[in-house]
Amino acid sequence: MHKIILLFFTLSLTVFGMSYEQFKKQTLKNSKILQSQTLSLQTAQQENSILLRASNPVLNLELSNYNENAGGNDVEYAAGISQTIRTGSYMDGLQEKANATSLLSKAFVTQGRAGYIRTLENLYTEYVYQSKMLSLLKQEYTLSDKVTAMVKERYKSGSENRVAYLQAKTETLTLKTQMYTTKQQLAKLYYQLLAVAGLNRKVSLEKQFIYSVSSATKSSSKPSPQQQVLKAKEKLYQSDYSINRSSFRNFDLYAGVEQEPDQGIVRVGVNIPLSINNDRSEERMLAKLKMHQTRLESEQLGINVRSQKQMYKAAIRELSNQYHALKTLQNEQQELTTLLQEGYKIAKGSLFQLMTAKNKLIQTRKALLQTQKMINDQKIALRFLQGDYND
Repeated sequence: MHKIILLFFTLSLTVFGMSYEQFKKQTLKNSKILQSQTLSLQTAQQENSILLRASNPVLNLELSNYNENAGGNDVEYAAGISQTIRTGSYMDGLQEKANATSLLSKAFVTQGRAGYIRTLENLYTEYVYQSKMLSLLKQEYTLSDKVTAMVKERYKSGSENRVAYLQAKTETLTLKTQMYTTKQQLAKLYYQLLAVAGLNRKVSLEKQFIYSVSSATKSSSKPSPQQQVLKAKEKLYQSDYSINRSSFRNFDLYAGVEQEPDQGIVRVGVNIPLSINNDRSEERMLAKLKMHQTRLESEQLGINVRSQKQMYKAAIRELSNQYHALKTLQNEQQELTTLLQEGYKIAKGSLFQLMTAKNKLIQTRKALLQTQKMINDQKIALRFLQGDYND
């Protein structure tokens, strides 16, 4: 039963087309790049385990012969063991560094995933744009071919000259050439999408823009991917400062026994490094400088992000107004072109007026399509900055 449902689902996608959300779901599931980025989290965990693990104890064994005659039976032996022990403050600093490293790895994975989704949406938007452009060219070709046929009839009847007929015919052939070019671009984008999605089989994709034409945009307080990375870096440099806060980082604890011919000795002691030539003040200063530098970069990035958000929102509003104005213009031009076609068909109109109206209608249709694509591009950029792709 499960196989039947899966087969039906596959056939449905092939016949009716996969929506962007379905395509995105398949991409996030199959992408080798995202899987590789996820493994970096496990890599960071292993590196932290190595960082925090304790060192191995050292065992020392010694055998001595103090008899004046070599090979005598009076011998001395000694056995000892030592262990390096980290101080509490140093261990806290290492734990802080491990946490900061994990946070930075997660930030890089989030940044990579968000950038991947942004790339996917940009590619999909371009694919839909080229698909709709091809459909528009087909409509234009049909309209131009219709006009060319009317000019041809009038040319045959002697009411139109050959120059007019060749002009109309040339424009029709130009549109046909543009269709072939657009088909090539469409095929290129299609296979790029399959590669990005990690799909080995062909699927049919819906030719619909991801975002609708609307001036409404939601605000988000989520940090951008780059802001998350800088915040994690600042914590990492803070951990470097904590690690070097104390020059006394570890000591060696040892114990041993010795057996001499006439006595036994038990030794217990500790080796403590003295901070005479190096108190790690340079390391602390370096960490503080890096923290301050990162903090300044983060503040500047915050200013840039706020400015870019406002810029994208303003652009979306203006583009939406432009789209609706072009829509109204298209309706008027369509009506004018239809009237001129009818007039020209009954030899009561001017070919120049008809061709001019037709070309202006084509330009408006292209402008409408380009405006819709630009709105999607601006919304994708805004969503990336707002951290909407971070989850």
